Amino acid sequence: MTIGERIKSARIGAGMSQRALAREMGLSAMAISKYESGEIVPRSGLIIQLSEILRVSVDYFFRSISVNLSQPQYRCRKPLKKKEESLVHAQVREWLERYFEIELILGEEKILTLPSKENCRITTLDEIEDVAQRVRDEWDLGLDPIESVMDVLEQHGVKVGVIEATDKFDALTFYYDGSTPVIAVNNDMPGDRQRFNLAHELGHLLLRIEGDVDEEAAAHRFAAAFLVPKKMAFRELGEQRRNISPREFYVLKHKWGMSMSAWLHRAADLGIIPEGTSERLWTLFNKNGWRQKEPGDPLPPEHPTHMKLLVLRALSEKKISQSRAQELLGGEQPLERCIESF
Repeated sequence: MTIGERIKSARIGAGMSQRALAREMGLSAMAISKYESGEIVPRSGLIIQLSEILRVSVDYFFRSISVNLSQPQYRCRKPLKKKEESLVHAQVREWLERYFEIELILGEEKILTLPSKENCRITTLDEIEDVAQRVRDEWDLGLDPIESVMDVLEQHGVKVGVIEATDKFDALTFYYDGSTPVIAVNNDMPGDRQRFNLAHELGHLLLRIEGDVDEEAAAHRFAAAFLVPKKMAFRELGEQRRNISPREFYVLKHKWGMSMSAWLHRAADLGIIPEGTSERLWTLFNKNGWRQKEPGDPLPPEHPTHMKLLVLRALSEKKISQSRAQELLGGEQPLERCIESF
């Protein structure tokens, strides 16, 4: 990627138009256009000014690694506008470039241990229950609640990152270079929604759907089954219920890290409650606005740790400087605070 292309990518990632950037820099929009097209190479002073305005490091403009996104799949509550989509893409590219760069510095071997798609073949939604349990078994997760979905995915070779985006955006998934699975999620969401989105995207990565099964419905069912195995859902709720109190869903939400709404779906999908009970509970959820904002304290969001640990390892082994470490961490927090947290 050329310096001009990086200027354009950073501008889009900052959500700025050429005209807005030109105004901040005291230049014409035509000058910005020439910088981005490569017609003119900006002087060092302008590079520093660009880094400050666009909130990227000077090193960003000279990185040797560049990332292209290939056909990402989105999970969004509403369709994204082209500008919003471009902003998401720019942030994902910038984060992945830093990720791959620290792996290159350390000579980190990329290990991927996703289950074979042959073992994730399904023709009905009910078959997803067995697939989700096979994934748990293969990853030695047992039947207990998963402490950190992000950590589990990263331990098995999935690149996981959080980005700032419109509240319409939940997550996206794609394979980089056809082999490295990548999931990026919105950082502005409660932990239960974040965890479900991650599990949902994992379903997109793993499931091999045959027949007329809806892909989104399949990923949704996989997410619930992965977070709460069928055996444990029966153990927590019982196999047959005429009624379930929302208080039960609230307690289970905080035990399993899965929302009250997802628990209600789970109870209906597994036939624990009849259709009439499900409809009555959804009416109650809608009346109280719980489908938009659930009652009580929200679950705290998760944070990816693998990349941060790689940066800290490179720093402790004196393979990078503190300023380089700060750049690779994306400037999200002072390095001193990052070290203190460990």
